[in-house]
Parts: sequence; structure tokens; C-alpha cells
Amino acid sequence: MLTLQETQLDAITEIFYRLLRGEKPAQLSLPPDAPENEYTQVVAYINRFLSEYNEFADFMYSLSRGELDYDPPKGKMRVLQSFKSLQASLRHLTWKTQKIAAGDFTQRVDFMGDFSAAFNAMTQQLQQAFADLERANAELAEKNRQITSSIQYARRIQEALLPSPERMAQASLGEYFILYLPLSIVSGDFYWLAQVNDDTLTAVVDCTGHGVSGALLSMIGQMLLNKIVVEERILDPAQILERLHGDVRAALQQRTGEAMDGMDVSLCRLHSERDRVTFAGAKRPLYHVTPQGLQEIKGDRKPIGGRQKEDYRAFTNRDIAVKPGDMLYLCSDGLADQPDPDEQKFGSPQLRAVLAELAPLPLDTQKARVIERLQAHQRHEPQRDDITMLGIRV
Repeated sequence: MLTLQETQLDAITEIFYRLLRGEKPAQLSLPPDAPENEYTQVVAYINRFLSEYNEFADFMYSLSRGELDYDPPKGKMRVLQSFKSLQASLRHLTWKTQKIAAGDFTQRVDFMGDFSAAFNAMTQQLQQAFADLERANAELAEKNRQITSSIQYARRIQEALLPSPERMAQASLGEYFILYLPLSIVSGDFYWLAQVNDDTLTAVVDCTGHGVSGALLSMIGQMLLNKIVVEERILDPAQILERLHGDVRAALQQRTGEAMDGMDVSLCRLHSERDRVTFAGAKRPLYHVTPQGLQEIKGDRKPIGGRQKEDYRAFTNRDIAVKPGDMLYLCSDGLADQPDPDEQKFGSPQLRAVLAELAPLPLDTQKARVIERLQAHQRHEPQRDDITMLGIRV
């Protein structure tokens, strides 16, 4: 019969106590000269158990952390075989999940009891949700195509309203260039021209906003300018802006409504003698370059349309004497306001310097150089607003 000394019993008790506390106890040790007896056999069995238990515990810890590639121990404990089976099932489930993530919603699980039913139901719901999303995306793409097609058609209408090269050539405008860079498919900027008798009236107009909203307002502006100048024969620039201001406010019901949209305008009348230009501006200037340098003729500090202040003042004319070879520039604020990647604007000072430098050059060269300076400033920064410039050689 096996009899144990108190110290031996304490050592065995300590091992099982540590096991119950979830610790990894050290194996029992025997002196080198320990005789072969029942106690040494018990120690050998306990140490073998501890070795397999520790391997099993490491395997369980790795499994609980989701480390499914951990090699399981080679023991024969029944509980170990159950967890090996669980590991294999989880590996297979991971593979199934990867297939589903790749878009294969036909994957099903049939070897994990209640979990299989929940997993398969989830997969079916994902399949349905994905199908609904694809259908919604297809509908959205079709609607986007239709909207884009409509906007492109609107662009053709808008471009048809702009003065054609033939109209520009027929007018007594002389040499000119037009820089017209819409931000979107359609533009909130437009340029305008009318020939009445021997006088030429031309304008660059910057409407509130850009894209569709700006384009709609630009079409209103073009039609109103044609009505005021071509039909009603009002040729005085300040009076034209006054009428345009009132007509825009009436068209947009700005006396009673909330719409505060408007336009900034640079408008010139080139008199038949070609020795004088009358300018009126609504928040936009006219740049006049002579051999002596550049002069900025500022417009009035109020827009066309929008809320009318109580101390309203009428638009005013500026008469400018010009000579052959002088350059006139009308532009929207899109170029000056264009930022670079550091959010530094191109700016009015740089614009004035560029125009003064380029004015002696041929018109097509001027246009190309303005674009080059703009692109050098942008450094791939996206365009922020519509950009329009009209340059005229007197």
C-alpha cells in the first residue's frame, strides 16, 4: 500500500491547488537517488499530466485569442479532441467568411448546430442587402446619367446664348480674346455683347454661385441685358445696370421673397469714335492698360439684385479716354480668388501685374500666358469658381 510523507502530500496538494486557481504549477521533482516505488510512479503520472495540461492550456489560450493557426498538442484527452474539432470548424468558418467577404453569398455552414442557423440567416440577409444596394446603386447611376445628360443639354443652351465668334467678329470690337473656364458643366459666369448702331456694348457677368444655380441666373441675366439694350435701346451703362438691378429683383421676387441672389458686372460701352469708353461696374472693375501702365477703374460697391439698402445710390459712369493699342480687361473674380495648395489666393495685385506685363503681347499669347500663370499658381489645386476674362485691344 502507498504511504506518503507529509511533505510529499503537501507537494501534490499544492499542485492541484494551483491548477484550480488557473496557474501553471511546476512539475514534482525527485532526488536523484529516489528508489523506484509507487510514489515515483505517481510523480511520473502527475508530471505527465502537468505537461499535457500545460500544452492544452497554451492551446486554449491561443484559441481564445483567435490564433487559429496554433498547432494543437498531440495528447489524447477527450476534451482536447473536442477543442481540436472546434479549431477545425473555426478555420473552415473563417474560410467561408472570406468567401462571403469576396462577394460569394452562396456559402453556407451546416456543421455547427444553432450557430449554423444564425450564420446562414446572416449570410442570406447580407445577400439580400447587397442585392438591394446594387439595385439602388444602379438606379442612382441611371438618375445621375439622366441628370448629367440634362445638364450637358443645358450647357449647349447656355453656350448658344453666349456671343458666337461670328457675332464677335461682326461687332466693331477689334482684336479680343475670351478666357472662359466654367467650374462645372454649366457656368455662373457669362460674357455678353451687343452692337447698337456704331457703338459696341460688352460685359462680363459673375452670377451668385456656380453650376446649375449660377447657370439659371446667368440665363436670366443674358435675356434681361438683351431686352434692355437691344430691344429698349438703353445704351448708357449706368442706366443699363439700374434697369438690370430692378429687373433681376423683380424676376426673383426679391422685394418680398428670401432670394438674395445677384450678379457682379463689368460693363463697357465702346463709342463709335473709338477714342472713349464709358464704364459702369457692379462690384467689378475695368482694367485699362496703356504704355504708361495699368489703371484700375473700380465699379460701384454694390451688386445687381439682392437686398436693397435704405441709403441706395444709383450706379455711376466713368468715362475713359483710350487710344489705339490700349488694352481693356473685364473679368469675374474667379481668377483672383483661386487659391493655391497653401490657400493663398492668386490675388488682385498679382492679376494687375500679370495684365500690365502681358498687355503688349498678341492676344492669343496673352490668353495662353494667363492660363500658364493660373496653372503655375494652382499647382494642381482644384479650380474653386468659374473663371471668365475678356481682353480687348482698342
